[in-house]
Amino acid sequence: MTIFQIECFLSVAEFLNFARAAEQMHVSQPAITRQIKSLEDELGTKLFIRNTRIVKLTESGQIFLADAHTMVSAAHRSVKRFAKKDTEKIIDFTIGCSNPLHMEQLIHTLHDLKKDYPTMHPNIRISAETHFSELLEQETMDIAIGFYTPTIPSSIHYKELKKAPFVCVMQQDMPLTSLKTIHKEDLTSYSMILYAPGSAAPSLIDSQWKWTADKKPSELYLCETAENILLLVHAGFGVALLPDIFIPKREDLVTAPLACKETISFGLYYKTVQQKPYLKRFIELLCHGTKKEE
Repeated sequence: MTIFQIECFLSVAEFLNFARAAEQMHVSQPAITRQIKSLEDELGTKLFIRNTRIVKLTESGQIFLADAHTMVSAAHRSVKRFAKKDTEKIIDFTIGCSNPLHMEQLIHTLHDLKKDYPTMHPNIRISAETHFSELLEQETMDIAIGFYTPTIPSSIHYKELKKAPFVCVMQQDMPLTSLKTIHKEDLTSYSMILYAPGSAAPSLIDSQWKWTADKKPSELYLCETAENILLLVHAGFGVALLPDIFIPKREDLVTAPLACKETISFGLYYKTVQQKPYLKRFIELLCHGTKKEE
């Protein structure tokens, strides 16, 4: 029996919902189900009655509930007691960032994390990595922020922060700026600036390239980064379709929503937050900061 298993039990007991408990614990729903099953096997009794309609505590679950609170509280007191003796501990964890334009939110979150760990000195290396599944698998990276891709290994968890809508980015003097929304046919006479294949999340590249079916190769400009795409738009080479979170506030560029209202999932990738309370707190702070922006 582990403290993590007991915390999973307490979370399910609080929400009486496995999906909400998994979200609170920053794990997938199957993962929290396995933890509860393992705990029930060890105790030799069912803790929850669950079917397609309800989840509720069994009589054994109600009895175990009070003991679970006591055990978790005692464990947390013990951790705090020993943490006070280690005031010079270095928190060393690596954050993968798929685009430097996301850095501002990360910096705010790290600043808030520092408030929660005033006697510790985070040594945080922020790596701009386009593909970070291997690094998370090898545990040389603890967490990454980027767009959802369905090809991630099953051992990697994904937590959505927001649905980012695509917008059309253009120079402020283009006739397109008079339109409230952009349809595919509105871009017929414009060159398009896109991510090069393999330079970003597949879901992001696929969403962009769907708009290029009628374009000649000479009407397409390919870039490796969002910054370079925006530079070409600013220089008048064409228009770009990007998630709105990529667009910094600047007077020289104008954005307009797409009529199709296409979005892309943006969030966090991580392998585990167990035994890393600072990492769990980082996720909570980043999620809270994202909700405040909406």
